Amino acid sequence: MKAPVCRVRNRSAVVWLPVLLLLAVDIGTAAADWPMLRGDIKRSGLAQALTSGELQVAWTVRLGLSVDCSPAVVGEKVYVGSDDGTVSCLQAEDGRLLWQARTGGAVVSSPAVHGAVVCVGSADRCIYAFDANTGERLWRVRTWRPIVASPLVLEDRAYIGSLDGSFKCLQVATGAVVWEHQGGPFSASPAADSDGIIYCGDEEGRLWARRADSGQELWEVEMDGGVVSAPLVTENHVIAGVMAPSALRVPRIRHLVVLERTTGRQVWAKEGQSSVLHTPIADGSRVYYSIVSGYTSSTEMFAARLQDGAEVWKARLGGVADSSPALCGDHLLFGLHDSHFYTVDKRGGRVLQRLPLGGKVYSSPAIAAGRVYVGAGDGNLYCLKPAATALLGTPQSALAER
Repeated sequence: MKAPVCRVRNRSAVVWLPVLLLLAVDIGTAAADWPMLRGDIKRSGLAQALTSGELQVAWTVRLGLSVDCSPAVVGEKVYVGSDDGTVSCLQAEDGRLLWQARTGGAVVSSPAVHGAVVCVGSADRCIYAFDANTGERLWRVRTWRPIVASPLVLEDRAYIGSLDGSFKCLQVATGAVVWEHQGGPFSASPAADSDGIIYCGDEEGRLWARRADSGQELWEVEMDGGVVSAPLVTENHVIAGVMAPSALRVPRIRHLVVLERTTGRQVWAKEGQSSVLHTPIADGSRVYYSIVSGYTSSTEMFAARLQDGAEVWKARLGGVADSSPALCGDHLLFGLHDSHFYTVDKRGGRVLQRLPLGGKVYSSPAIAAGRVYVGAGDGNLYCLKPAATALLGTPQSALAER
C-alpha cells in the first residue's frame, strides 16, 4: 500500500488507444460480483466461471490523477477512487460515467459495496458512505490522520483502520461507531472469516484476530516488521506479508508468515532480507507471493506448498509488487511498478504476458462478468475483455463530463 501522494498530470480528455493490447488469460464469462478489495471478506482474490481467451482493451476512462485503488464491481456498475479525491461510478459494459463524488483527499482506499451503500476512505482523514445509485453522500466519519486502508463490509457493518492508529467498526447505514480499537497506524486492510472473526495487521508489526460483533481480542502476534497489506484468510490459516523496517540496510526478517487461523500459532514462515508488500494468494495446495529486496527493489515471485512452505518455483519480475494478484484458473494476474500488467502461469512460474500500461500499477485487479478492471498511474481505469466480445467504440471520459 503506497502513501497517498497526489501527482499533477495532464487533465485532458481520454483518447482511444490506437492499438489493441492483448493478454492471454483464463477469464470467466459469468463471474460473481467483486464488491470489495480482493473480491470477498477473506481477501481470496479468486475469480470464478473461467474460460480461455485473449484479452484486449475494451475501454479506458481517464479519471484524472493516478488510479491506485482496486475497483469494486457490483452488477453492471464499477466503483473506483482516484488520487484527485474523487469516487466514480461507471457503467461496467462501456465505461460511461454514471456519477462522481468528491472527497477532500486522494482516494487510494478501495471501495466496498454493501447493498445501496459504497464505503471508502480518503486521505482527507475521513471515512465516507455514498449512495451506490446516485453518489449522494450519506455520512462521513472523521479520524485524525489519512486513511489508505480499504474497508471490509460484513453484514451491516464496515471495518476500517486509519493512520492515526484507530480501527473502527461502523454501522453501514448511519456511520455510528459500534466499537473501536486503538493500535499502531493502519495501512493494511482487514479480512474476515465465515465465523465472524476480523483479522488485521498494523505498521508496528502486530497482527490480531477480534470478534466482529464486539471487538474482543482473540489473539495477537508480533511480526518482524510492519503489516501493510490485508492478510489472506483460508479455511485453516491466516497468511500475511511483512514489510522490512528499512530498504537501505534490510535486516533478515520473516517476510511471509502462515498462522493457524483459530490460535495465531505460527505454522511456518519464509525469511530473508526482503519485504512482501501485497496480499498473498492461495489455491488450496500452494501459496503465491512476491518479495521486494533492497534499495534497488528487485522482485521475485514464489510458489510454496501451503502445508509446509517448501518452495515449488520462483520467477524474477520487473518491478515492485504492490498490486495483489488475482487467480483465474491457472493464471495469476497483477500489475507492477514497471508499468506492466502480468500474467503468470501458476504451475511453473512462466511469465505468459507482460502487457504495457500507461503508468505504475498499484491497483489490484478486479474480475467480474468476464472482464478485468485495473487502474494505473496514468490516471486511467482499464477494462480488459476477451477479444471476441470487446467493445469497439470511443470510450467515455470522466474528465470531459466534469
